[in-house]
Amino acid sequence: MKKIKYYVFLLGLMMVIMASSCKKFLEEKANASMVVPRTLEDLQRILDNAQSMNAGLSSMSEAASDNYALTETQFNSLQEVYRRNYIWDNDEYYYNNDWAKGYTVVYNSNLVIDLLKKIGRTADNAQQYDQVLGSALFFRASQYLNLLWTYAKAYNESTADADLGIVLRESADFNKKSVRSSVKQCYERVEADLLQAAELLPNKTIHVNRPAKSSVYGMLARYFLSKRSYVMVGQYSRLYLENRSELIDFNDDKQVNQNATYPFEKFNKEIDFYQELSVNYLAVSRAFVDPTVYNSYAGNDLRKVLYFKNNGAGIINFKGNYNPAEALFAGIATDEVMLMQAESLVRSGQVKDGIALLNKLLSTRYKSGSFQPYEVSDPKSALELVLNERRKELLFRGLRWMDIKRLNLEERNISIVRSVAGQVYTLKPNENRFALPLPYDVILETGMPQNPK
Repeated sequence: MKKIKYYVFLLGLMMVIMASSCKKFLEEKANASMVVPRTLEDLQRILDNAQSMNAGLSSMSEAASDNYALTETQFNSLQEVYRRNYIWDNDEYYYNNDWAKGYTVVYNSNLVIDLLKKIGRTADNAQQYDQVLGSALFFRASQYLNLLWTYAKAYNESTADADLGIVLRESADFNKKSVRSSVKQCYERVEADLLQAAELLPNKTIHVNRPAKSSVYGMLARYFLSKRSYVMVGQYSRLYLENRSELIDFNDDKQVNQNATYPFEKFNKEIDFYQELSVNYLAVSRAFVDPTVYNSYAGNDLRKVLYFKNNGAGIINFKGNYNPAEALFAGIATDEVMLMQAESLVRSGQVKDGIALLNKLLSTRYKSGSFQPYEVSDPKSALELVLNERRKELLFRGLRWMDIKRLNLEERNISIVRSVAGQVYTLKPNENRFALPLPYDVILETGMPQNPK
């Protein structure tokens, strides 16, 4: 039992103990008389624990990015750990944190994979076995990718072999030492997991809390976008859109409620796979949007009404969450995949097709009859347009930090500037601090190197 507690502490995995179907299993593992999960149904229940598996994506990087700003009063009202994260100076923070939540999902996924080996695949259980295995691989890969975006540098082909990545846990064996793999090794693991999951998962699932084949295609498109492999982005976003292309019409009050605190339904028809950002570092109540972002929306753009609440005095709250609650939606949705496909098309020289796809999306976002389709032939102008719309469409979904990092490798020169109590803090393009620091207790216990400042 002590070893289990040590491992949980080591990687910050104590969230495993909370409200899950495998709670008793984890707490009583040392007891030889205990009943362990033995069936595929048991393992599916572990994966179906949405509080643990679907709600733990890191918000630390979203809170460090440039979609919002805080007044001095708002800044001072935060706990110190959140204030330091806001100004990119968060070197000593401890459990409970986003690293812990991410590795909770990794641990549960590995536990399922390990136990599947004992059950074995047969002709009778093949379909269910494949779905459970594919789901575990998908959950592990999606968390690894999110952790990489938060705690590692952007993928750079020339330095990925040397850049520090995250810890790759390939089993639930707590005796294995934790070491940081390279960014390249980590990306290779994510890709391998997702490609295997794509072969195993069904075309449809009973609920968006469970990944389907289209979910893998959407996640692979994200994966290749963060690698700046834009041809592959196009390949997997196209595979997704061949099966899912339905959009919400923002004019339809049966689909959105303009007067509600949160206008969008939790499991709306654009959502393919449901995940949430943790609320540790950034809650909607603290998401005061930068007025320059708010003012970038045209008057007839319904997102300006459905995404924001203007409280006056420059204080603008974000409410355009695909989750009618404080936790922010960060899963796979059709609007995001459509924007990835548009970007891939434009970057590959298919400007007309890329802009046509963008127009299709935007026609559902403007007041009926008010949208004038874009006609752009210049590749550079078209790319700028797609990237601007990407930012406006996908606020607070855990994507902006990755976007800044990948685009700065293309010399976009995006800096983030904070002003607090008359002091200006600047995060310059490609700084080491774009790889946020690992929890201090994890560094102390494992001896792993910390990210350089």
